[in-house]
Amino acid sequence: MADTIVTGKEANSRGPVLVAVDFAPDSEAAVVWGAIHAACIKVPLVILHVIHDPAEAPGFYRKEEQDWSKPMADIAEQMMADFMTTMRSKHSELEPLTDAKTVLVSGLPPSRIIEIGKLEDAQLIVVGSRGNTGLPHVLLGSVAERVAQTSAVPVIIIKNRQQESDQI
Repeated sequence: MADTIVTGKEANSRGPVLVAVDFAPDSEAAVVWGAIHAACIKVPLVILHVIHDPAEAPGFYRKEEQDWSKPMADIAEQMMADFMTTMRSKHSELEPLTDAKTVLVSGLPPSRIIEIGKLEDAQLIVVGSRGNTGLPHVLLGSVAERVAQTSAVPVIIIKNRQQESDQI
């Protein structure tokens, strides 16, 4: 049997799985799902965080008094390092986490997630969802929903199972 040369659109199917995180519990669920999927299809894993201090939660990156003098990017970098350390420790069986590439960028999350997906040639974007409904959803919208609506590649939206059971 002859070797097959993969070109054009078929080559994109070998791109990484991109997981966008905001360090919330739904991010952990998304990373776990993304890592399992990446392992199944034998592609790299890229973990992305978009640095954005949202109007609905100002000061997200400034948890302690001494944080107020640090740039948001420095705090976000430490949060990503802590998040990845926790993920690698809790889910050591997930091999793609070991070599996962981490990316930090500033901007508006939906557009930056899609932009980085294109830059990384991602074949799939995975995002967590808090599952807000009603007025909170109308007022705040959903990053996951906006990414799914505008992305040229498939988007998987993962909900944290613990949140589901808390709402029942």
